[in-house]
Amino acid sequence: MSSKFNKDYFESGVATKKSCYENYRWIPELTYPMAFSFVQYLKLKSSSRVLEYGCAHGFLVKALNDFHINTFGVDISSYAITNSPSSIKGKVSTIVNSDLEKTLLKMGIKSSFNVVIAKDVFEHIPKKKLGQILTKLSELTERLFIIVPLGDNGNFRINTYHLDPTHVIAEDEIWWKNKIEANGFRLVDSRYKIKGIKDKWYNIHRKGNGFFLAESLYGKHSGK
Repeated sequence: MSSKFNKDYFESGVATKKSCYENYRWIPELTYPMAFSFVQYLKLKSSSRVLEYGCAHGFLVKALNDFHINTFGVDISSYAITNSPSSIKGKVSTIVNSDLEKTLLKMGIKSSFNVVIAKDVFEHIPKKKLGQILTKLSELTERLFIIVPLGDNGNFRINTYHLDPTHVIAEDEIWWKNKIEANGFRLVDSRYKIKGIKDKWYNIHRKGNGFFLAESLYGKHSGK
């Protein structure tokens, strides 16, 4: 699976029919405002510990660290991690054999997080594996913030999302709520729009993406 997220996927995805991406790169005038929206919505502080699960090149990780939010990132794409900004080289890592805890330990991280962000990630994960990942994350974080494209009967509400063959989950709001709450979390907020995050897609379909904020059933995490 990780080999699919290579140079073609990120830099010429549309042309090669591997993704919706084309010339994926650091664009500060877009990423900083988006990161600020995360800070506001999640009420992040300089004392917050954040993990982006599925960080790709780590652009959000960089922006949040530039805002003095202690943020880390992991991804299955070695290409994306290798080509992350030099300023966050110690903050991002490739996930080792699907073992998140082992990856975090390799990064020197022994304590848990205040929030895990998974933006445009979980739609890539087979349903049979998603529950295991959610449960593991519930043991590592106080809160989980998920952003996913929504669908009905296996069809995305925004047709463009079908251009990425690695998108394997196209389900509606109720399905995602049930999946989240069946695997270690309690949903505390869900909506179709957060200003500053995926605004372009909201203008295409007002219920095209779901934003889900959940709290771990394990409560406060004192660290491991």
